[in-house]
Amino acid sequence: MSLALNDLLICCRQLEHDRATERRKEVEKFKRLIQDPETVQHLDRYSDSKQGKYLNWDAVFRFLQKHIQKETECLKTARPNVSSSTQATRQKKMQEISSLVKYFIKCANKRAPRLKCQELLNYIMDTVKDSFDGAIYGADCSNILLKDILSVRKYWCEISQQQWLELFTVYFRLYLKPSQDINRVLLARIIQAVTKGCCSQTDGLNPKFLDFFSKAIQNARQEKIFAGLSHILAAFIIFLKTLAVNFRIQVCELGDEILPTLVYIWTQHRLNDSLKEIIIELFQLQIYIHHPKGAKTQEKGAYESRKWRSILYDLYDLLVNEISHIGSRGKYSSVFRSIAVKENLIELMADICHQVFNEDTRSLEISQSCTITQREFSDCSVPCKKRKIELGWDVIKDHLQKSQNDFELVPWLQIATQLISKYPADLPNCELSPLLMILHQLLPQQRRGERTPFVLRCLMEVALCQSKKLDLESSQKSDLLKLWIKIWSITFRSISSEQIQAENFGLLRAIIQGNLVEVDREFWKLFTGSACRPSCPAVCCLMLAMTICVVPETVKMGMEQNICEVNRSLSLKELIMKWLLFYQLEDDFEDRTELPPTLHSDFPHLVLEKILVSLTMKNCKDAMNFFQSVPECEQHQKDKEEPSFSAVEELFLQTTFDKMDFLTIVKDCAIEKHQSSIHFSVHQNLKESLDRYLLGLSEQLLNNYSSETTDTGTLVRCSRLLVGILGCYCYVGVITEEEAYTSELFQKAKSLMQCAGESITLFKNKTNEESRIVSLRDMIHLCTSCLCNCTKHNPNKIASGFFLRLLTSKLMNDIADICRSLASFIKKPLDYKEVESMEDNTNENLMEMENQSSMSICSDFPASSVSDANESGESQLTLGAKSPLAEEHLSKQDLLLLDMVKFLCMCVTTALTKTVSFRAADIRRKLLMLIDSSMLDPTKPLHLHMYLVLLKELPGEEYPLPMEDVAELLKPLS
Repeated sequence: MSLALNDLLICCRQLEHDRATERRKEVEKFKRLIQDPETVQHLDRYSDSKQGKYLNWDAVFRFLQKHIQKETECLKTARPNVSSSTQATRQKKMQEISSLVKYFIKCANKRAPRLKCQELLNYIMDTVKDSFDGAIYGADCSNILLKDILSVRKYWCEISQQQWLELFTVYFRLYLKPSQDINRVLLARIIQAVTKGCCSQTDGLNPKFLDFFSKAIQNARQEKIFAGLSHILAAFIIFLKTLAVNFRIQVCELGDEILPTLVYIWTQHRLNDSLKEIIIELFQLQIYIHHPKGAKTQEKGAYESRKWRSILYDLYDLLVNEISHIGSRGKYSSVFRSIAVKENLIELMADICHQVFNEDTRSLEISQSCTITQREFSDCSVPCKKRKIELGWDVIKDHLQKSQNDFELVPWLQIATQLISKYPADLPNCELSPLLMILHQLLPQQRRGERTPFVLRCLMEVALCQSKKLDLESSQKSDLLKLWIKIWSITFRSISSEQIQAENFGLLRAIIQGNLVEVDREFWKLFTGSACRPSCPAVCCLMLAMTICVVPETVKMGMEQNICEVNRSLSLKELIMKWLLFYQLEDDFEDRTELPPTLHSDFPHLVLEKILVSLTMKNCKDAMNFFQSVPECEQHQKDKEEPSFSAVEELFLQTTFDKMDFLTIVKDCAIEKHQSSIHFSVHQNLKESLDRYLLGLSEQLLNNYSSETTDTGTLVRCSRLLVGILGCYCYVGVITEEEAYTSELFQKAKSLMQCAGESITLFKNKTNEESRIVSLRDMIHLCTSCLCNCTKHNPNKIASGFFLRLLTSKLMNDIADICRSLASFIKKPLDYKEVESMEDNTNENLMEMENQSSMSICSDFPASSVSDANESGESQLTLGAKSPLAEEHLSKQDLLLLDMVKFLCMCVTTALTKTVSFRAADIRRKLLMLIDSSMLDPTKPLHLHMYLVLLKELPGEEYPLPMEDVAELLKPLS
């Protein structure tokens, strides 16, 4: 044993000395020794080698525990009745002991978690469960548990199922016990972290633990102390989401029991916004479980009871009052507030309205639930107050008509929009005209224009809803048509406003889609002049119109004068093409320096290209419909995020029905409706004009190119546009692929990509410049979006093959070299002492705010300030250990590397059946070198991410890897 370790061993043995003064001296020496570099080096090495015969950190910790036990016994045997100064000295001694434990753990785990998880947990659990030790050291041990154990990924994975359950039971009992030994917010934070661990690291909590949450929420009502309640509810939500799949009825029954208490707490006390947010989330979860996918009856899959129906009416009344309160608060506030209400509250309100609105019931008397307890609910002999609530669409219409202030009006516009969007059948036929009339009256009232986007969104949902109603009477259709014509006209007048352009075009699309108004020539003028710029909403609206309507040859201007009389050589189709590509028609594109929106905006994949190609066809409408009939590639479909609970709702619905269709349904294979034999006639003059415009656009970029100043994204977008046009032409049979490769458009696209490749070469020497990282990442994203690895023949696949031909060997090898460079570059982590001080400061602030949290929540302004500060302070520390795959671990350079690896994988996969300018096998070999044993470090989050990208993207669906490459790819798993 080294001299340094020998000194430490002697010191450890002396920590159990019988004389207090000697122990105090040895503690100071102990603190100095565990910081000595040589001692630390030996302790680290022996802890890592797992050699029990040498002194390591775990052995030192056992000596330290004996010292603490010795000091605690002295405190136990000390006289209880002493002077205040002696009491203060004892208190200081306790604090010193706790500080010594925290200091030791930080020293031991400074470089890596070297103390055994079991040793730490046993010490903490023994201390907390002991009545005397818990009172003295319980708070500090709980802090160690939260900050030094539950936040460490290694420990998180080593805690056994039995220990998770024991932690949950012990800390919940402490939370329910009326004691001030450990701060309630700290206990609640631990409960939330432990619940998360139980539900993710074990088979889950037993339903019997639901009683803990029920008692905690009931206690909060009785004690009127809400410190830590947000964390208890957050833990409750985690638990319910895990439990609901197998114990739906129990979860529903518990919701029936707990929700009235939460309604009472909300109505009787001034809660801070963060606590309201978590209560809203719990309400929403219960709605999903009781009414999956909005099911109203038990036959359709709902779980209902008399008690739950009463709770729904209470929730409805609560939210109506809350929305009214939000509106009043905004109306009289001196500071700026958003006029919109948060989406989660609106979604909850819409779901509740869906359940309680009934055409037969306009008003209802409900019990004053906030004045009775849950036990009294079932006792019909207990007298309770009644009050009347208004229900149905009349409530929404009244608020839209009576409210003059935007803060009061907009929330009800949001509710109407969400309700019609999610449940279109809820809007009765008889309410269409009255609602549309109110919205039409609101539309011109623009004052500051803040309400207008919400009115337009609501109108769009009404238009989509009406298009689904096939049983409208002729008189209704006539009345609605008159209103839609007026709305159509008003929308045209405000189309030039960029702030509401997306909403305006969204409304026009909905009207056209529902065939509610006949598309007139005024509509086509929007895409021929400077009334609006080409944007994603405008282009999508144009595409829909071209799918449904025939594009006229000309449009008239004013007194029977048409555009073609001003520009005799240009037809309407050519004017639309020119507007799409250059926006301002009166300028000569050769003299312009400003780039058109087409080159600095992102449009849905190939939408612009399909429109331009269709415009050159003699039968424009048929061509557009032909393109639209092609199934979209999975990678180019818009990501629609399903609600996190959606799969569980589906399960509830499927298992509720007697006839379980999901067992017999076979997924239909997509049948390709399009046929290559369909022939389209091209208008040669229009095709030549389009080619000329595209070449002019390319020339403008190439003439103004500078490797230092030109945005590489515009170069890639222009190349993508050119090869997309060629791909669409090939798909409809206008040209062959061989003709496309020899065309002037393809050559221009190649020149543009060569210029873009120069930025890659420049970046190889300047990988630390943030502006270049952002620019290069944007370029890689654009390049990846140009590729398509699907197996079906479609325009995407053809354009993808053209784009692959643009990628030079130098470009691909430069990207591969940058990947290797970025993968081998490891950021220097934050200095541990800096992290330690930051954590300590955060923890001190948290504890200060926790002490304030016991103040009455019903006091005036200061209470809400304290509560808000408390919540914000709490949120600064992450609960539970972070996954090594969490994106927080990655820098901008790391994200760039992952994007580049994915791009290269897609290139080598899709290049297997294509003629390309680079050697796919060489690039694949370079990618596999990134996971060579000398390179890959599985402990680093970046390398884990990189390996997962390679596993997912490198093996092609259609063309598998060679066996030797498969072996290399799987080697890190062996």
